[in-house]
Amino acid sequence: MTTNQCRSGPGTTASAWPVPTLERTYPGRTDQGQPVRAALRSFLDECPVADEVITVVWELAANACLHSNSSRPGGQFALTVHDFTGDYVYAEVRDQGSTWDADLSQPAERPHGLYLMQQLATTYGAAGGRRGWIIWFTMNYPAATPVPPLPSRQVPGRPPGWCPPQPASISPETLRRIKAALDRL
Repeated sequence: MTTNQCRSGPGTTASAWPVPTLERTYPGRTDQGQPVRAALRSFLDECPVADEVITVVWELAANACLHSNSSRPGGQFALTVHDFTGDYVYAEVRDQGSTWDADLSQPAERPHGLYLMQQLATTYGAAGGRRGWIIWFTMNYPAATPVPPLPSRQVPGRPPGWCPPQPASISPETLRRIKAALDRL
């Protein structure tokens, strides 16, 4: 299912702004890689971080198929992707649980799903437990336009024979008048 509205929990209203969203559920088998990647490619058509998002989502989905209860007969995994166009992509993969401890503070084994997520994602996390895990991440869009470098602050060369202006000499009487004028302010 592809929607243009961010979904909220039961009993609450949806967000006021349109957020392109892709939600799909797949059988918990590793042969689902091609349909998952095709759906993501179509959904993230103009996204500058599409390749990275697709790679991480599929690797997390493959982990669900290999290491969770989603791999059991009739098992499934689901994914949700929100494209906050111009800002970032939020993606999550949900499985049917496992005994995994969800310790994402430890470096993951490369070049697998959690490792790729830790290397490519802007933020990431995990929630859930034996009945189901949600692994989520965000990936920022690159800056829309590069900030131009500031112009050089080099002082131009001085012409030959140039010398700085000399301070004007001020008489004590002029200083007294200035002081008197300032005191009246």
